[in-house]
Amino acid sequence: MPKTAAHTTVVTDTVQTTPSAGTPEPFVPQYIHGFDRSTPLKETDPLKDLQETFIEIPKGFPAEKIPQTPANNTTITVIVLVIFLLFAFTFKKGIKTLGQMLRSLFNVKERQSIFDDSTVRETQLRAILLCMTFISEGFFLFRFVTLYTPALSNFIGIGVCCGGVVALIFYLLQKWIYTGVGLLFSDPSHTRKWIESFIAINTLISIPFALLVLTTIFMPPTGRATIFVAGAIYLISRILFMYKGFKIFYRNILDLFYFIVYLCALEITPLFWVYKLSVLIYNFVALKI
Repeated sequence: MPKTAAHTTVVTDTVQTTPSAGTPEPFVPQYIHGFDRSTPLKETDPLKDLQETFIEIPKGFPAEKIPQTPANNTTITVIVLVIFLLFAFTFKKGIKTLGQMLRSLFNVKERQSIFDDSTVRETQLRAILLCMTFISEGFFLFRFVTLYTPALSNFIGIGVCCGGVVALIFYLLQKWIYTGVGLLFSDPSHTRKWIESFIAINTLISIPFALLVLTTIFMPPTGRATIFVAGAIYLISRILFMYKGFKIFYRNILDLFYFIVYLCALEITPLFWVYKLSVLIYNFVALKI
């Protein structure tokens, strides 16, 4: 005799029963084998299942290089250290030499050259002080250029070296031109005194320049102020040199006209060309690097 199939109801996510008249619907259990797996692992060990974790690694942000400053530049530190050691080594009786050069700035009387009886140590001291002047002028020249061209500030070590070379070339050109002008308008004796004053002034300004460089390196917030202080010191040194030249060469009112021409041609215009040349050199070096 055929058996009658039991009447069941298809269920989805909840238990559903269809009521009938007087007989309850049989209960069908759901999720006998648990819920569906939500991890790609095929393991059935719960401990391993719990270790399966999806971690999203956060993306970083573009790194920025530490900006170049005189304080963290190796080239500047090495140059300052070497110059300081050389200066300390040769400064024996240096006060006497500096005093002689300072007095020579205001003395126009006939006298023996202050460089004739110089010892080897004094000659070395003058050479080192002049190197300090060139490096300091190159340092402040580069800092001044970067005020208007900030992109060059990343090449501070090379920029200071290039500025020092520019200062050295400018010094040699000035010395050569002043010698020619002195011999053209005066005699060799007065020309020699004028050139000695030029050398003495460039030697003496090395000390305040070096102090300003150290201030800029170890006190960065003063960087902009020290540039203008260095400019003021350089301007005062040029005024002293022009004063000495005026006392040596002035004879009559006609010499005043020559002095004005000299002032424009040899003191003002060259500074403009030094600035333009420095910008070209810095841009060329930066392009090559």
